[in-house]
Amino acid sequence: MANIIQNLQIPTLIMSHNKTLAAQLATEFKYFFPKNAVHYFVSYFDYYQPESYIPNRDIYIEKESTINKEIEMFRLSTMASLLSRKDVIVVASVSSLYGLGSKDTFENNRIYFEVGNEYDFDEIKRNLLKIQYKPVLGKIEAGMFEFKGDIVDIYSSMENILYRLFFDENKLEFISIKDSMTFSDKGKLNHLNIWPATQFLQNMGNLDNILIAIENEMKERVEYFKKEGKDLEANRIQKRVLYDIRMIKETGFTTGIENYSPYFDDRKAGQAPNTIFDYFPDDFLYIIDESHMSLPQLQAMPKADRSRKLNLIDYGFRLPSAIDHRPLNFDELKTSLSWEYNEDIIQNLGLNKIKKDAKTLFVSATPGEYEISKSGDVPEQIIRPTGLLDPITYVYPKDGDYEKLISSVDKLLNKKPFIKKYLNGYSDDTTIKDILLE
Repeated sequence: MANIIQNLQIPTLIMSHNKTLAAQLATEFKYFFPKNAVHYFVSYFDYYQPESYIPNRDIYIEKESTINKEIEMFRLSTMASLLSRKDVIVVASVSSLYGLGSKDTFENNRIYFEVGNEYDFDEIKRNLLKIQYKPVLGKIEAGMFEFKGDIVDIYSSMENILYRLFFDENKLEFISIKDSMTFSDKGKLNHLNIWPATQFLQNMGNLDNILIAIENEMKERVEYFKKEGKDLEANRIQKRVLYDIRMIKETGFTTGIENYSPYFDDRKAGQAPNTIFDYFPDDFLYIIDESHMSLPQLQAMPKADRSRKLNLIDYGFRLPSAIDHRPLNFDELKTSLSWEYNEDIIQNLGLNKIKKDAKTLFVSATPGEYEISKSGDVPEQIIRPTGLLDPITYVYPKDGDYEKLISSVDKLLNKKPFIKKYLNGYSDDTTIKDILLE
């Protein structure tokens, strides 16, 4: 894989079917490419219990999750590197099919600083808050900022770095880099990009119209349930949506806000979500490691997600538009990467998601029929990671003349005397022949 990446010299996405293998691959590629931007992009949940409803037992399960802050930093740095560098290698799990914030929104909301330019402090604060940086109030964490007279400290949301900006009144004098844990100096910069502190940055400028559209869908759904004689479901969805609207108005957030993502992303019904694939250029390399395991997961995940969402929608826990908060389905994936041509899917995806020059490499010891059928070339590569050859093996008769076997053992003992310890328990005058006959 490393040799192929080295020869092609294009951004690469390597997908594995589990986090552990992905972590191992990321470590190895950092060794192969020490000067490249090698990233680890997997689900940032340490624990995740999705929202669901079990109709036959009338059990509603609320969403519960625990976010791993370090992995969230890895994901953010991946997105930033893909928009600012060419030498990017991303090792991901199949969770990369799930939605992210819009590439354009993420890119357009970065804050650029350059030494020698003048800046308004109030505007800096507004812009940092807009991209979800928070002021330091107590404990200092990644994604925070602090104003100290003519000094602005920005704690990176992507790595353990503190950017300290020194101003002379409104003019930026210089930018110092410090370790955010030890505050040791790590150099200076002439310019700096501060990227959003969240993967799901939304454009809130049209918030009033978005909330009106959500409320209108709720009214339609309530009317539908009442016509069907489902007063419980009608009451349930009305209470849920009105509460969510109130929370978004007051705080800009509500639990389960991702279920309204089609409105915030300005996506039509059925339109494909934004994913990490959008951050790659048209010409990139997609390697599916252990494809016989990864491809079935790529096909099954969207189906399982849809089944769970339909129960929530049918029983009044979520609006029908929540079905479009989903992973990229397999038909969309294979069309966007030009494995297959489907005009209807292309219309649904939009041309900006079609990677017409993307290259795909399936890697497997036991490839399935699908990858073989889609591959123009199927080279076989036999690899011994240790570099050792197969040993010469001799098979002797079960009984009979032992002279050849005895002579072989004698040669072995002369070559490797340390294995004589396995003869412990026998007297010194015992021969190999005696042991074999015994």
